[in-house]
Amino acid sequence: MDTLYDSSRLVCYHCCAIHQSDNPRRDIETYVSTQPSQNFPFSLTHSLSYDEVKLLLAQLFNIDVPLIDIQSIWNKLMYVWQQILTKFVHDACDLCHRNGSYCYESIDITRYIYYINESFYPINEIKRPVGMGLYYYFDLKNLRAVNNSILPTDVSACDYFHMLQLMINVQLILHQAQIKYFLTKGTLIGVLRHHDVIPWDTDIDIFIPSTATSKILQSFRKLDLSMNQKRSSMTSTTTENSKTRVAKDRPSFHNDLVVYLFKNVYKVTSYKIFSLRSPIVNRTNYRWPKIDIFPYEENATHIYAYPKHQHNLGTMNYLAKSNVDPVYLRILGPLLVPSPRQPRFSLKSMVRLGRANVFHTCEGNTFLHRHNRGPADNWRVPCKELHKTYPFVKAERNATTNICFEELKFPQLNQSLSLYTYRCEEELSRTL
Repeated sequence: MDTLYDSSRLVCYHCCAIHQSDNPRRDIETYVSTQPSQNFPFSLTHSLSYDEVKLLLAQLFNIDVPLIDIQSIWNKLMYVWQQILTKFVHDACDLCHRNGSYCYESIDITRYIYYINESFYPINEIKRPVGMGLYYYFDLKNLRAVNNSILPTDVSACDYFHMLQLMINVQLILHQAQIKYFLTKGTLIGVLRHHDVIPWDTDIDIFIPSTATSKILQSFRKLDLSMNQKRSSMTSTTTENSKTRVAKDRPSFHNDLVVYLFKNVYKVTSYKIFSLRSPIVNRTNYRWPKIDIFPYEENATHIYAYPKHQHNLGTMNYLAKSNVDPVYLRILGPLLVPSPRQPRFSLKSMVRLGRANVFHTCEGNTFLHRHNRGPADNWRVPCKELHKTYPFVKAERNATTNICFEELKFPQLNQSLSLYTYRCEEELSRTL
């Protein structure tokens, strides 16, 4: 991801209260808290209303709006996003404190937004946004309280919060190491259909080039198996009957974060990033929640993961780089994460969809990462049967402007939760 600097960007960072630190390559230190915060350092109210954000997103993709105004709109959206993220961390910390869990309260939100902004800021006409949106109303307690008997969620509000905090730190480190990454597999389906992780899914999947795996090992502390087993005696495993967290004995998420090289008989097939505070998964050396990082191979024109027996993603068909690059931002809950430019071609290559449309057919987990086993039942149901339980994206396309607009609908709260706009050649819900 290119690093770009000029005076206009300095103005942007000043306006957004997002600035580069004196030493942008320093280690990321985020200290753990087990007590509720009394004086949270940021405002907990949004400076713009939902309708105002919706109007800004419409203007952001208007080709008649001058670039300098596009930059001003982008700055305003970044500032609102900072407020949303700050409120999310504050509310989630308070909720998890009340539940006796931990919270990395001082997670560096400003630095996180800085890196995203640095990579996607509309510095010139070529860099005009391809997609942008915000999860405006993110109510962690209510969103993670819902469940469905057919496709139930096994992720509590605090489990989800720990997974998102983990993702923020992983993104920070990937940007810091200048490693290209983007969403894949079920997580890509989730951001398209739910603007979030699939409600009944249990992990986050991202792709990196195989040439960057050495940087992964340099950027994350490698798991010490002997230490992992010693620490496992201080925490219970992630069985159905026990969800106790590890003893609160380490001060820094950066020190807690480790990488585990997952191997089959042929090679390392994925890199699992997790915190040593999380409970160990039955009969494994890794912990949950986790982020799965999968390396892909590439040639001059395509990326691929092949053959199947050398990659636990299964065979990923050859995918043209032009369908991936340049990546653009998608909503993952309160986060923004790079995603492939052409989601239809990317998903058809990454996931065996068959004749099923992922917006019409919802499929249960084929593997329960938390418990290291397959599910008792693997349901496939019409998504409309779940609309009263889980939030789903509703989309519309303007055929004149080739702009698509998405809103996340959640009947239980009787309001739209998120909004997203992007340049499109087709309506995904009709083609996936």
